Amino acid sequence: MYEAFSVCATEMYQRKYIDFLLTHYEGLRLPFPFPVAFGFIASPILMANECFLCLDDDGEAVGAFSYIHGTGEGNYEDRHIVQLQVAYLAETHRCTTLFLQGLYTLVEHLNELGEEVSELVFWTGTDDYTTRLFGKFAERTSIGESVVGYRVALDKLSSYLARFKRRLS
Repeated sequence: MYEAFSVCATEMYQRKYIDFLLTHYEGLRLPFPFPVAFGFIASPILMANECFLCLDDDGEAVGAFSYIHGTGEGNYEDRHIVQLQVAYLAETHRCTTLFLQGLYTLVEHLNELGEEVSELVFWTGTDDYTTRLFGKFAERTSIGESVVGYRVALDKLSSYLARFKRRLS
């Protein structure tokens, strides 16, 4: 089975990104009311930032992620920080290699941008699995009732992914 991540460069792929995430909305387990959650899903498109799809060898979406530049705390002027808005892999395609490939795709993309990006921030659920998973490469910055915040320097994430270079080739 073949899967590949790519930027949603056209309106057709942006629509496919939105459709995929709305189809898997419950699986996202976003701890916000739908209008707020939809804002997280759609904001990368509306703010002219990037969204990505993972397509299988039949061209079907099996994953998606997106980001925006800046944080609400920094009034979105702290553009050296990229905020991951949403990320999801269909359950049938969840595996370490594909997860790492998604991270690698993001890091490579950010390194190719004309802007200087030095940090990635994101939030996840509070379950033990995600805490262990993201604790391998990111620093926990906050914990709430239903979300955990993480930060990782882009160069630290690049170094972490370099350990898996053979697996990602």
